[in-house]
This record gives sequence, C-alpha cells and structure tokens, in this order.
Amino acid sequence: MAIDEIQLLATHLLGGAPCLPTVADAVVGTSTIHGRGLFSTRARGAGEVLCVLDGQIVDVAAFPGVVDTLEWNALDPSRLLVRGIRTSYGYINHSVSPNVAIDGDGRTMRTCEAVPAGGEFTMDYLAQPVPAGYRESDEGRRLG
Repeated sequence: MAIDEIQLLATHLLGGAPCLPTVADAVVGTSTIHGRGLFSTRARGAGEVLCVLDGQIVDVAAFPGVVDTLEWNALDPSRLLVRGIRTSYGYINHSVSPNVAIDGDGRTMRTCEAVPAGGEFTMDYLAQPVPAGYRESDEGRRLG
C-alpha cells in the first residue's frame, strides 16, 4: 500500500478528516518544510508531553514492508510501533533542529524546546533507534 493509498483510506474511514487527532490543540496545515505539517494552536513550554504513542509492536525482520508503507516509530532497531491509520503524529516533519522528541520509552512524545502558538512541530526522525538499513534507504538519505 502506497502513502497516497494510506491517506485515501484514512480520509475515507475518518469521514474526511486527514488523521486521528493524537496531539491535542494541534492542526494539520501547509508546511514550508514538506507538504503538510502539524502546528500547535497554543504556546507550549519545553518538556510538555504532547501524547503517548500507541500501535502494534512489529518485528521488522518478520515484516520489513511496514517500514515503507505504514506510519511507525522505532522502539529499538528491530521493533516498530506501527499504526495502520494516519495520526496527527504522522504529520510532524523532519528537522535536524527539532522542537519535539520521543522519550527513551519509544512512546512518550514531548517538546524539547518551547513552541509558540502557530509553530510547526518538528522532530529528528534519525534520532530514533531506526531499523538497520533505514538510513541508507531513499527516505533515510533524503533526511540525512
């Protein structure tokens, strides 16, 4: 399933909404970084918890296709926390100077610096313990 198909499925299942709202007080909007992004509707302080991520724990070796087709975050290099439908988390764009990070538990997402109202949430995707080969993939090279 391609990214466009996932987007279409999410929009269909969610009655026209672009995603499940997993980050409170945030909206999806046009990003100057890449396509669409996730923006805060209120000022946030450094260290504020944005959400606790959920999903299905998937072994990358057993199901390598999820890396390129579904929304995920890495728990460790061999296990991903995978979501089958788009969430607002999935709209956070990559930055080497992020204002959001995922804690060592692989689930708790928080601001790592203050974010003003209207500010775009960003995170360093490669700061996660991504699977072997991800950095060398087309996506990983684009980010690096």
